[in-house]
Amino acid sequence: MSTIDLRKRVHLFLVFLTLSAHCVAGATEDPEGVALNILDAQSIPWDERFRLGSKETSKGKLLYSNNEGSALFYVEFSPGWTAQNTERHYHNFAEWGYVLDGNFLLYEFVSPNQEKGTLVDMRQGTWMYRPAFSIHGNRGDAMDKQRVTPGSTQLLFVEGGKNYTLDPSSKRYTEDWKSVKQFTHPHFQHTARPSIMEWEEDGELPGVLMKLLHDEMSGGFRAKLRYAPPGWTYSKTPAGFYYNQAQRFVYILNGDLKINSSLASNASSESQIVTKDFLIEQPPKSIWHWESGPLTQSGVMWIDVTYARARALVMDLLSNQKQLLSIRKR
Repeated sequence: MSTIDLRKRVHLFLVFLTLSAHCVAGATEDPEGVALNILDAQSIPWDERFRLGSKETSKGKLLYSNNEGSALFYVEFSPGWTAQNTERHYHNFAEWGYVLDGNFLLYEFVSPNQEKGTLVDMRQGTWMYRPAFSIHGNRGDAMDKQRVTPGSTQLLFVEGGKNYTLDPSSKRYTEDWKSVKQFTHPHFQHTARPSIMEWEEDGELPGVLMKLLHDEMSGGFRAKLRYAPPGWTYSKTPAGFYYNQAQRFVYILNGDLKINSSLASNASSESQIVTKDFLIEQPPKSIWHWESGPLTQSGVMWIDVTYARARALVMDLLSNQKQLLSIRKR
């Protein structure tokens, strides 16, 4: 997916939702005053600046951005999707995405020496993680093979950085690619077909099933698809948790989930029911509570993404005392 023009639009419209470079705290420091950011993607208007492709065949919404250039987009591709400046290219940053519905096709290339590439069909439920220096894009001589039918809606998260085209006819073309020692390859998970990817028990949330999409233990990036059945309750001692440095994104795919949060460990929590297409961003030191009682009525499925290495601090709500129950690298 190309972000060449989109990067410029993002820098014109940065919404500061925080990943503080100085957010480092000890285990005994009380995380006061940081709230969860909860928004309904359907309530956000379409914005011309955040489409990925020609005006007639795509439109987009900005769900999140920070002052480091990272951004999360909600993008819709119409049948017959076309885009300019999206021939073979790569980024010096990573990106990830999830196909919410429909399907999307693009070419993947193993190196600059490959001109035709492999056409990849990302269908509903496909997770994509693209590391830096992964070559992908369109082929002007084969756009009829990339027609998006019947259309596609996706989440796309891009990290801040630069794009490099491999098309010599482009005015953006440089020979910087010759200094790249090794090009990388994307990672796809096809979550919608149980015959390909089965559910597993989630060790962190008893009673919840999960599909592990990405687990970068050294870099601290983890992604899961999670499912809680109707009437699911948190079976452990009711607890709130926060991260010292990590940042978490939760996107509801379907169903309903009761979210509880507070601004301090000694403050009462507030609850909100979130449903399909709600995004919850949990910044560093914001407290998410798992409380007693049913947390979903109809069942719920969500994407759960955590960035950065950090300690997960868990607070016992019954005694209202903070305890370091586990240290996890994120």
